[in-house]
Amino acid sequence: MNDCLKVFTDGNFDNNFIDDIFLLNQKNVPEVGSLKSIDQQRKILSISSYHSILLRDDQLIGFSICFREAQPYWSENFKYFKQKLDRFLYIDRIAIHSEYRRRGYAKRMYEDIFDMAAKDDLFVTAEVNTRPKNEDSLKFHDHMGFIEVGQKSFNDHDVSYFQLHPND
Repeated sequence: MNDCLKVFTDGNFDNNFIDDIFLLNQKNVPEVGSLKSIDQQRKILSISSYHSILLRDDQLIGFSICFREAQPYWSENFKYFKQKLDRFLYIDRIAIHSEYRRRGYAKRMYEDIFDMAAKDDLFVTAEVNTRPKNEDSLKFHDHMGFIEVGQKSFNDHDVSYFQLHPND
């Protein structure tokens, strides 16, 4: 298997993959939030604390985007954790191309996130849609050791909030 996980921090990113990240994001709606434009994708990446891309044969097959508690991020889900925790790494979005799912790639990306968070003794946080229900993601987060810590209803969807402390 010729695959490579590349990690970028502090808003650094490879501009060559912006279009691919945006397209993969939009293909994974509603599991991840829809973005209005590539410019919005670029903005999110520029303020991210951590993100990774997963390449196979130099083609993007997955990505993650995460934020630390001090980042100026506008997401209501991010703000939920900001009110609850002093120090955390929020997984805003992670997506794997459909033909590469169930091969351990998401687990690999999460384990890399856990390693990064463990170095700074951070909680790792995420939300999963419960309306529409994302059963696969709920099972995955349970399998990875996340604990549900809250819920919130929005006009068009509901979420459950999860956290994990990788050093526990």
